[in-house]
Amino acid sequence: MTVTQSRPVGRTGDAPPAARVRARSPLTPESMITRGKLETGSADAAAISRMMAAEREESRRHARHLLDLAPFWIDHEDPDLSEDREERSLAIAIALRTTTARASYRIRDAYIAIAEMPRTFARLAAGDMPKGWHQRLLKSVREFTAFQRAQVDEYVAAWDLASIPADRFQDELRQLVSWFEREEPRHCPEHSRDVTVESSGRDDGIACLRVSGPIPEILALARRIDAAAKAVQAGQRHALEDAAPIPFDLDGEVARDGGAMTLAALRYAIIHRTLLDTAGVEVPAPRHRVNIVVPVLTMMGLDDTPATYDGVTPLPAGMARKLAESEPVWHRVFTAPVSGAFLPLPAQRYRPTPEMVEHLRLTTPRCAVPGCTKGTTDDAENDHIEEFDHAHPERGGPTSIDNLHRLHWGHHDLKTARRVDPVREPDGSTTWTVGSPPLISTKVSPRPDLATPRVATAMRESWEHYQWLCMTEEMERNGEVERIFREWDPIDTAVEGAHHDEDAARRARWDTDPPF
Repeated sequence: MTVTQSRPVGRTGDAPPAARVRARSPLTPESMITRGKLETGSADAAAISRMMAAEREESRRHARHLLDLAPFWIDHEDPDLSEDREERSLAIAIALRTTTARASYRIRDAYIAIAEMPRTFARLAAGDMPKGWHQRLLKSVREFTAFQRAQVDEYVAAWDLASIPADRFQDELRQLVSWFEREEPRHCPEHSRDVTVESSGRDDGIACLRVSGPIPEILALARRIDAAAKAVQAGQRHALEDAAPIPFDLDGEVARDGGAMTLAALRYAIIHRTLLDTAGVEVPAPRHRVNIVVPVLTMMGLDDTPATYDGVTPLPAGMARKLAESEPVWHRVFTAPVSGAFLPLPAQRYRPTPEMVEHLRLTTPRCAVPGCTKGTTDDAENDHIEEFDHAHPERGGPTSIDNLHRLHWGHHDLKTARRVDPVREPDGSTTWTVGSPPLISTKVSPRPDLATPRVATAMRESWEHYQWLCMTEEMERNGEVERIFREWDPIDTAVEGAHHDEDAARRARWDTDPPF
């Protein structure tokens, strides 16, 4: 598709450069059929027409969705309305089955689309602007002022949104946004100093520590770490050659393997295992304990059922066992052997016992409020679902596992203000009513216990397989496996299979018919 654009004119005051973004011809089902040289009335032509109509209807449907969301907007500049904002974000999160953070973004985008950028919203509602384009536009202007968003709205709405191709829209929007961004004062690199933890996005037990800051400082830090790693690596190699004590052999791997650590491993070890210099400032001990929840049979090596970090993020079984080996103290939580339920205790006290708190950390590793993703290790509080009566404990909600959960402190305040009301049902689920007056209600099922009967059976059945693996690993380390391979009769490929090489065939025989 060919489009035309006039040359941008010079700036006038604070206005961005004017651009005329037009297609040579309108994009219609008829023009698409002609350009694609399709036969009028054919199945392909009918499919093209249906897809174009569905895409425009999707835009109109999204516009109606934004109209429904916009009234839930609460001004973020007013601190007195924080509970109202949280209440409405929670209601939308439940309705859209998303998190409270994403719900807050959606409400804000809806408000901006309708109140501050009505021209492009009208093009969306008319079906001229694809839904994805509109979402990209809103994301691009989130950090702009209301006046800047109004300017962008005026310019983009004047484009031939119904006919220009996607790449042209993206290029024009990128240029327009860049004009506004270069007019803004540049961020001071020194203000970007930060250290954050990022997940790999997969349940593989891997996370990333992201260090941000001015380029010279980050490069200098990287060079210092690299120089240290190279110096230690050279020291390890010399020690191995001279049979001398090996420096920085933290886990004894260098002496065992007879080779220096890689630079990557050394860089990580230098950061992770050395003391950080705080210029004499005493660093307090961590104020919370990180929970690594390991099934007991996994801990014993009877199975490889994953452990969980803070009750949510899966960790490989081998990693969990290694972590447990380095800890001097383990904490046990006793549960019923069949159901996995917490064993009941007398509950005539307000504060839950340490054992109850341990169990709550397992069953509610995230804030119990639907849609909230905040962990309960930090900034979380134990909460009585039915309020505890301090004057007459026997009349109020008991301090028992059935009547307790953990809430992020902000949502705990929201419950105290009676903006959310949880009710524990007989089956263990919780019905949450949000809003005063109520906006929405939802029912949340209890978190299942990790060691279900099915998993426990699988753990028991894996015991022999685990013993077999341990035995073969030990034999491989001692060279016994290679000795057996050498003593076995020659491999008959006609019998074992021509697609196997000799070593593969021997290992296949080892798996099916071990020599002991």
